[in-house]
Amino acid sequence: MPVVLITGCSSGFGEALALAFATHGYRVVATLRKPEAASPKLKALADEKPDDFLFASLDVASAASRKAAVDFAVTRFGRLDVLINNAGVGARGAFEDTPESQWRTMFDTNLFGPLELSRLVLPIMRAQGGGRIINVTSVAAVLKTPLMAAYCASKHALDTATAALDIEARGFGVRAICLMPGPFKTALPQKSLDREASAPYAAIAAHFNATFDAMEAKAPEDLTPVIDAALAAATDADPALRYPAGVDAIPILPPILQALAPLQPIGLHLTGQG
Repeated sequence: MPVVLITGCSSGFGEALALAFATHGYRVVATLRKPEAASPKLKALADEKPDDFLFASLDVASAASRKAAVDFAVTRFGRLDVLINNAGVGARGAFEDTPESQWRTMFDTNLFGPLELSRLVLPIMRAQGGGRIINVTSVAAVLKTPLMAAYCASKHALDTATAALDIEARGFGVRAICLMPGPFKTALPQKSLDREASAPYAAIAAHFNATFDAMEAKAPEDLTPVIDAALAAATDADPALRYPAGVDAIPILPPILQALAPLQPIGLHLTGQG
């Protein structure tokens, strides 16, 4: 049975992906900061499949925690076929109002954590002769969204690094892929590191937040497009670089993503289109 390690499984995409991959015949290492706080669904699955569904503590911003999680997976299962870097954090705030410390927090979680986990699993996957690294980015990776500069920049950097890694690693049978979700209802907004706008940006922030909140209120709760895209990214014989999911909710995105197709050798998979 193939083995997948998934980060950020406390809720949302991570929880859904852990359940889906277990259902599709994978041994799963579901990681989160506090495994004891896992959802009832995940705990029930761990009880049902104690040899094939395991929890591991992971703070993606901690080097020691990253190494311990990867070592745990390989020690228990002897291999690691798929890494899904899903853990992430959002933030709203004007560029001028966002201090260096918050930029570093965003990049530690959204960029450096996934990159370092990827570095840890590459020797393992090379020795196996294959593997998949799936980095959950966002439609924000290709947008320049006001009041979300740090988030967009971190996701764009991860998208670019993934594209470079895929070229470097494919000769070893290892592929690096971006899973690019559109808007869905998850816990990300509740955990967002938002900053109150200072006076010069108050008006634009009020307009942006009202628009953004309205979009999030209408976001779909069904995460099936994300699950389908992730399973395709893990199993397609010759995967695309980017697997968008739910991008039809933002009409401007399909043309932008199609324009990126020349960066991919086999075109673009638009999963979840209505």
